[in-house]
Amino acid sequence: MVTPDALHGLLALARSAGATFEFGIDWSGEPPDDGSRVVDCRGIAARDDVPSLRGVRGERLLIETGEIKLSRPVRLLHPRYASYIVPWGDGRFLVGATVIESDDDRAMTVRSALELLGMAYALHPAFGEAQILEITSGVRPSFADNVPRVLVGGTPGIIRVNGAFRHGFLLAPVMAEVVAGHLAHEQFAHPLLIDESTC
Repeated sequence: MVTPDALHGLLALARSAGATFEFGIDWSGEPPDDGSRVVDCRGIAARDDVPSLRGVRGERLLIETGEIKLSRPVRLLHPRYASYIVPWGDGRFLVGATVIESDDDRAMTVRSALELLGMAYALHPAFGEAQILEITSGVRPSFADNVPRVLVGGTPGIIRVNGAFRHGFLLAPVMAEVVAGHLAHEQFAHPLLIDESTC
């Protein structure tokens, strides 16, 4: 999981390379009429245009303590889901994340909070005195096989990048390479690149 500072840095680099980003807008899904391309990365919000998407709920906590030092993420195995604790610097740690087959985006449940906090405490009892800074939940976009796709050819001028499940940041470089390869060469040689016009 990348930190907010890393996200801001990546956004600045992409903008300096000429990319344009639009956040928080209501886009109709219509193709551009000026010959440009739109890379649609709306996640679950694109479900009307990508009906095979399903929602998978994820919840996470941000906690803070000066008593523990971690130099890298720690993965924990659990009967319900694999979880992780990621150091975010300045004594902050991200604890996540649940995987629930639901598109419910309401606040975190008590059970999930207890399980995530319990796993942090099991890793190190000093987490029991940590402060809870943030509790968040959201819905991940996923296809039936949990494998992401870059969809082209369905609507002229639109490339749909979606279905990253819980691996969005890990797979983002690969997905970007697939999109860049398609834009540069109109190629369909990558297994994640799906030409919808032939389906």
